Parts: sequence; C-alpha cells; structure tokens
Amino acid sequence: MSPPAEIKLDEILRALLKRHLTDAEIYVKRGRSRRLERTPVTETSSTSQERAWAVRAGNRRASFFAAATGDPSPAGPWPEPAPGHSLELPEPQAVPGWNEPSDFDTPLIGEREGLKLLESLGRELVSELPDSRLLRAVLEDGSSEAELANSRGVRARTRQRISTLYIEAAGPGRPAVQASLYVAAREPRRFHPTALARRLADRLAVAAAGAAPERDTGEILLAPVVAARLLAGLLPLLVGPGPGSRLTGARGRFGSEKVTLIDNGRLPGGAFEAPVDGEGVPTREVVLVEEGIFHQPLLAWWQEVAAHGQPSGITRRPGWRDLPTPGPTHLFLKPDPRTSVAALLGSVSQGYYLIDVTGAGRFDLPADRFALPVCGFAVAAGRASAPVSGAWLCGGIGAFLRGIAAVGRDLTFHPLDGMIGSPTVLATGLELRAGAE
Repeated sequence: MSPPAEIKLDEILRALLKRHLTDAEIYVKRGRSRRLERTPVTETSSTSQERAWAVRAGNRRASFFAAATGDPSPAGPWPEPAPGHSLELPEPQAVPGWNEPSDFDTPLIGEREGLKLLESLGRELVSELPDSRLLRAVLEDGSSEAELANSRGVRARTRQRISTLYIEAAGPGRPAVQASLYVAAREPRRFHPTALARRLADRLAVAAAGAAPERDTGEILLAPVVAARLLAGLLPLLVGPGPGSRLTGARGRFGSEKVTLIDNGRLPGGAFEAPVDGEGVPTREVVLVEEGIFHQPLLAWWQEVAAHGQPSGITRRPGWRDLPTPGPTHLFLKPDPRTSVAALLGSVSQGYYLIDVTGAGRFDLPADRFALPVCGFAVAAGRASAPVSGAWLCGGIGAFLRGIAAVGRDLTFHPLDGMIGSPTVLATGLELRAGAE
C-alpha cells in the first residue's frame, strides 16, 4: 500500500490551537479490505477502501471529538468543546528500534485463492466428520496505514495487516448440532484448513453424543481456547489501576508459580504488532504476573502515577470512529516449552479434558466466581472415556489461578478483547456441572 497522501497535519493542529485549546490531536487512516463469503449455495466477493480521520481537541475543562471520511481541513467545521470532558495528550517519547515485518507488504488475498481456502474448509470438515457440512464461512482480509500528530510534538506512522475467519458448521443427523469458530491472524495464509476443520469436527461430534455430569471435580485439562476465555474474563482485574490487587494474597501471590502473565504490543508475528500504540506511545513487553507474584496491572500512560507501575503503549483504536481506550494487545499465559499436551493428558488419572467453549461465560468479579459453558471429554488414566457437552465449568477466579498445576507449550492466541493467548492448562479445584448455578 502506498503512503497516505500528504495532509498538512501541523496546519490543522495550528488551526485548532488558535481556538484557545491547549491540546489537539489529528489521526488519519487509510485502508483496503476484501471480504469473501461461501455458503452451500452462494459465493460472494467484495472489496472496499476507506480514507478517514479523527480529531480530539480541548483542555482540562472541555473537549470535543470529531471524525469523518475523506481528508480533514484546517477550516473544520469543528464542534464546540463539551464542558466536563477533559483532554490530556502524551508527550513525545523515544521509540526503540523496530523492524517492520515483511508480511505487512503481502497483498490482499485474491478472490480465487480466498474462495479456494473456504472451499477447502468444507472439504476437510467432511473428511474429518462424514455427513457434516459447512453452513457459512466468511474471510475478511485487510491492511491499513495510519498517521498521527499531536500538539505536544508526538508524530507517528503505523501500518497494520490482519485477517479474520468466521465459520459455521453442522454435524450429521437430524436435528443436526451446530458449532462456530472465529479466528484471526496477520494474513490469511496462516489459516490451516485441516486444523480448523478438526476443531470443528471435534466440537460437533462431542455436542451430538455428549452429556454433562450432574456435578463433579477432579483434574481438569483446559485447551488453549478455554483457558484464553477465562483470562479474557479476568481483564477488568488486569487493566487499569487497582482492581488486580483484590486477588493478591500474602506476599503479592496472585496465582500458582506456573502463572506468568505478559502483554506485549511488539510480539513478533502478533496480529497487532506495532512500535507505538493508538496515541503514539511506544509499545513494549510488560510482565503483569511473574511465577504467581503480581507485579503491576496493564497501564496506559496517564495511569502511571495512580497505580505506581510502569506504563506501556496499550491505547487501542479499533477504528477511526473510536476514541482511544486502554486494553491488552497480545496478553498471554507464558507456556512451558518442556511440556507437551500429550504429557499433560497422560498425567490425568481421573478428570476432564475441555476442548472448547460453547457460549458466553458469566464472571462475577466482586464475588470471585465464574461459570463458563464448555464441551470436551471425561478422562480416565490419561485417555478419553466419554464425550461431555452441555456442561458448565464453575469455580472461584482466585481458585482457578492458584490451582494451575501445569502449562503446556502450545501457546495459541484467540481474538477476544485484543489477542488473548494461552497454552493448554492443567487445573485443580474447579467443578464441572450440568448447570451454571
């Protein structure tokens, strides 16, 4: 993608400051995307381009936010600042060296190649589970470039490349059970149809034949997607000053010694890998919890003093219409490169192997409780003994973190609130029930 056409960002900033505003920021974004969809009876393809901008301006007493397509003009028109909405912007910081990934230059997937990928998903699904069928597959592939300038002297230019894939499938029999997947990667050639089809086939097979235990405990093995959904439910405890300390015990203990939580906006190969965040603040690796000891929450630059921790570039702008907000980029539970999933499964004498999440979870953080709908297998002597579906994984949030006995080496990221990653986790102290209550 060629760079955005030169826009006189400084001229726009000067025009805004002349209105007796102390701070101003201009953000310009340009992008291209292709959308491909396949159903049993249709194939569709479309492309789109966008060029848009957003402006924030104001002071500690009042501010405004404006956004539109096209190019901004110094003349505006600009809205009047709204009282009670303060605005502060970051100062320039040195940005550590960063090599832009080569696949940022990868062109968008072609129509024929993209439709072939979707077709292969259906073919692989039938191979894994005869008489199953792909109901809908949607591939979205996009690249974008953004430029930012503020009145404090911050200047930044960033690029992004991301693809998402949504799949719905039905199993054999009538009535047929259904399952869906949503995955993301930097570019679509990283999607592996065989692996995705196998995951869908497992979901469908378990849902068709499984049942839930009335109430049971034991060693519970959590596949990466299940553990990642649990971590996503804990984000209010990990982002921003204060809340994370509620789960810390003696000597700052947050979880077992197997729990090391990291967020890294520069994670090599990550879907959101970038040198700076949505406000031009440098990104970096932040260790939130190390071997079970809580170090600090994930902090934006303006939260540093309140939380007594080191800030990071965690301000996100999902789209040009969105105000910047703090949140994780690539937050993950550190894997153990010495431990295979097979070894973890073989260590389970009596328990469960939960392979996927089947719906929205319930998290009551003040009460320290969660319930997550799951499916998987009962396990005896390291082997699957019966399918499990319609079940709820329940327990205390603190108990889950302190009960993590081992982690695998199969770190996998999932598009939740940012990219949330986890390896397979062996946990104790949790319950599997037929209902959430």
